[in-house]
Amino acid sequence: RPTNIVLLGPPAGGKGTQADFLSERYGMVHISTGDLLRKRAKFLPEVAACMSSGRLVPDDLVSSVLKERLAERDCSNRGVLLDGFPRTRAQAEALKTAGVEVAVVLHLKVADDVVVERIAGRRIDPMNGKVYHVTDNPPPPDVAARVIQRDDDTAEKILARLEVYHSEVDAITSFYGARVKVVRVGCGSEGALPADVRPMVVFDEVRKALEGDIYWGSVVRSGPLAKAYECGTHSTTLMSAARYFEHSRFRLLHNGCLADNTHAAERVALQAQVVRVLERIQPLRRYELCTWVEDVGRRAVVVGHALSRRKRGGGTVDVAVGSATVVFISAQGEAMEVADRQRLRELSASVRGGRCCTAADTVENEAASLEGMIAAIGPVPSAAWRCSWCVPAVDLDFHGQVHETAFIALCERLRFQAAATGAYPPRICEQVLHGHTMCAHVACAGCASQGELLDVFSWPLLDVACPAGELHLAFELRRAAGAAEAPLLIQGQLVIAVAAEGASADLPLARL
Repeated sequence: RPTNIVLLGPPAGGKGTQADFLSERYGMVHISTGDLLRKRAKFLPEVAACMSSGRLVPDDLVSSVLKERLAERDCSNRGVLLDGFPRTRAQAEALKTAGVEVAVVLHLKVADDVVVERIAGRRIDPMNGKVYHVTDNPPPPDVAARVIQRDDDTAEKILARLEVYHSEVDAITSFYGARVKVVRVGCGSEGALPADVRPMVVFDEVRKALEGDIYWGSVVRSGPLAKAYECGTHSTTLMSAARYFEHSRFRLLHNGCLADNTHAAERVALQAQVVRVLERIQPLRRYELCTWVEDVGRRAVVVGHALSRRKRGGGTVDVAVGSATVVFISAQGEAMEVADRQRLRELSASVRGGRCCTAADTVENEAASLEGMIAAIGPVPSAAWRCSWCVPAVDLDFHGQVHETAFIALCERLRFQAAATGAYPPRICEQVLHGHTMCAHVACAGCASQGELLDVFSWPLLDVACPAGELHLAFELRRAAGAAEAPLLIQGQLVIAVAAEGASADLPLARL
C-alpha cells in the first residue's frame, strides 16, 4: 500500500526542497497545499485575503481543495507527500476522517532566526516557480531580472506566520505521537544541524529518520566495547582497529550513502588503505567508531575512519585513524564511474567541515592509490628477503579476495621471521624485533585465490626520509613465478617505532 508522509515545519523551513528530494527518491506525489491555494486564490477572494495577511486559510476551504487533488489516480497509486497540510489539529483530524492514513510526520524543526533570514532573501522565478535565495542560491544572470518576492515574504508577515505556526505545531505533533520524526536545524540543541546546512545534508538526516537501520547516512557511528583479545601490544591494536574500520566501511557501503553504487556494482574493491595507531586499546572500554565519506572522485571514493575514546573532562581523543580508497567493479571487471557524485561531494564537504575532519587530517589522505605506493617504496631490491605463502581460506572475503587486515597481519608475522633469520642488516633486525608497529599502508593491484602459492618480498626503506625513531619496512605479494617481475598483487608498508641510540627499546607512546 502506498505510504503517505506529512511534511511539517515553519514557512521556509525547507519542506518543498525536501519534498522534491523525497519525490525523486521514492516516486511519491508532492502536494504543496500552499501552491494549490495560491492557484485557487485567483478565483476565491477569501483565500487570497487570508494568504495576503499571513492568516491560515479556513479548514473547510483547505480540505475541499486537498480532497479534490487526492482523488486523482497518481495519489492513490504512488503515495503522497503532504507539504503544508495539516497545519492545525482540526485539519489532522479532518485528514483522518477523509480516510487518508499518514504513516510518518516529518517535522523539520528550524530555528526562527534561520527562517527569517531565509524568507527575507527568497526570490521566485514567475516563469517556472523555481526558488532562489539572494545569498545562498542567487539566480543566474539571465533570470535575475525577472525574479520576484512573494507578497507574503515581508518581515511583518514572516513574524505573523511564525506566530501562527508555533501556536499550532504542538497540537499536531501530539495528535500523531510516535509517527513524528524530527530533524532539527539551527536549534542549538545536541544533534541539530548547523544553520547554514546544505539541503542535501538535511535530506541525508531525513532518510535516516525515515528508513531507520536500513539507511545509516553519510557518517556511520557505533560504540564498540573492546574485548580482551582485541587488546595488548600496539600491533594488536593495529589489527583490531583495521577490523573495526573494515566492518564499519562495510556498513557505509551497504547501508549508507554509498549503497546505491554498491548495489549497482558486481563487487567493491579496496584500492588502498592506511591505518594509524595513536594509543593502545584497553579491554572493556567503550569506544566511538566513526566512518564517513571523505572525498569523491570520478571512479573512486575515499572513506575516512576514526576510533576514539571519551575524556573524563569532556571531548574525545583519537585512538586510531585511517582512510581507504574503494572502487566499484562492474560485471566486466572494470572500475565504474561513481554515480550521484554531486550529492556525495556535498555530503563529504559537510563532514570535512565538522568534527570528523580532525581524524581525516591526521591521516592526510595517505590511502591515495597503488601508483602512489609504488612511487613511495620503489622496485624490489635484489637483496630483498623472500619467502613463500599459501593463501588460506580464513584470509579471504566474500569475493575470494585477501582481506586487507589479513595482509597487515601477514606483514606483522613476517617482519619477525625475517628479522630473526638475519634478513635485514644487523641493526635493523634488532630494531624490528623490539619495535612497535604504529602505522600500516596497503595498496591492492590484483586478487589471489584460495590455495594459491605466492611470493612475499620484504626490505627496509633506508633511503626514505622519516622522523627519528621510525623505521619503514616494505612488503610485496606477487604470484609465484620465480622472479620479482611476476604479477604484483598487494604492496604494503609498516611504520615501526624504534628506540633511539642508547635509549630503551620499549618506547613510551607519548614520545612518538
